[in-house]
Amino acid sequence: VNKRKEPKKKSVKKEYTPFPPPQPESQIDKELASGEYFLKASQKKRQKMEAIKAKQAEALTKRQEERNKAFIPPKEKPAVKPKEASTETKIDVAAIKEKVKKAKTKKLGALTAEEVKLKMEADEKKQKRKK
Repeated sequence: VNKRKEPKKKSVKKEYTPFPPPQPESQIDKELASGEYFLKASQKKRQKMEAIKAKQAEALTKRQEERNKAFIPPKEKPAVKPKEASTETKIDVAAIKEKVKKAKTKKLGALTAEEVKLKMEADEKKQKRKK
């Protein structure tokens, strides 16, 4: 059984109109409608210059706004206030003092001057005993 393939895009026919579309207005028709056709050459020039200057002024203000955007500071987020320490997380000062004292008594790194003297004396005594 072979079925006839249908096209993916079906063209929709427009309604038939026996009359052609109206012609677009010519430049003279537009001038007659707005009243510019009857103006003098100097008046036409003045109007064109005013339109140009208005466009220039608008473009200038846009450019100034774009330039000034760089100088506008960004909005800052409100500062977060630090939370007060709760009773559970209070620091035990006495315990910290004890830890510091214990750390000072431990031997870390180089020996102190007193310890060096004691060690030297002990070494000398050992050498005397050997002889």
